[in-house]
Amino acid sequence: MSLRLITRVASRVAARPASIQVARNVIARPTFITSSRQLSYTATTFNQHTTKVAQVLNSEVELETSQQIVDLPEELATFLSKYGFEPVVQEGRNLAHIRRQLNDETINVFFDVAQVANLPVEPAALEQSEEQLEEDFDSMSDNFANVNIVVVKNSDNTAISFELLMNMQEGSFYVDSVTPYESAEDALNESAEAEIKRELGYHGPPFSNLDESLQESLESYLESRGITTDLTSFISNYSEFKENNEYIQWLSKMKKFFE
Repeated sequence: MSLRLITRVASRVAARPASIQVARNVIARPTFITSSRQLSYTATTFNQHTTKVAQVLNSEVELETSQQIVDLPEELATFLSKYGFEPVVQEGRNLAHIRRQLNDETINVFFDVAQVANLPVEPAALEQSEEQLEEDFDSMSDNFANVNIVVVKNSDNTAISFELLMNMQEGSFYVDSVTPYESAEDALNESAEAEIKRELGYHGPPFSNLDESLQESLESYLESRGITTDLTSFISNYSEFKENNEYIQWLSKMKKFFE
């Protein structure tokens, strides 16, 4: 795993408040200088700041590249082979997509790698009492990531979408809503217009309000399609793998601008 991923939380907590404090101090004690002196200062330091950014970026790219895992790790490849999923490669995007063909169905799994990779490492929220969780719902929700399952029936091109909440600490999925669509296009189209149409559409009652037997049958249906605890582990590991490679590409683009 990249050193950046290991130190992600610590670096954000430690570094950012200090920067804010410095900025406040500067604003609180302005320095009055003449316009000619200010122009001179800008002229001599303008390129220095650009060079400094380029140097830092260059060091970061070298460090991350030296530790980069380019090929898909064995445990990820094993999962894909076991369940018959294949990744749909989409570089430069947070959204990851894997899919499998099963008889007359195409099962699509979508998840946000940045959201998953930034889930809390410590299960602090899960260790709280029920009363504490009620008082601090936000801390509990931070332990969940959104996963969207779209199953397309190839024979008539209809589709059904399951909006899931994935809890990495438990290795489990919770169904939030289930929405049937008249066509795969309605469920999978990524245009802004299609997104709005889906948002405004009726998604049925909350899953927990459905008849218990219907809930259980739908959960069993998902498990039979490969939506299991193995998938939660895959999503976690794949998100770190993809997010770190995307980060290196981002660094390279930043470096190119400041060169």
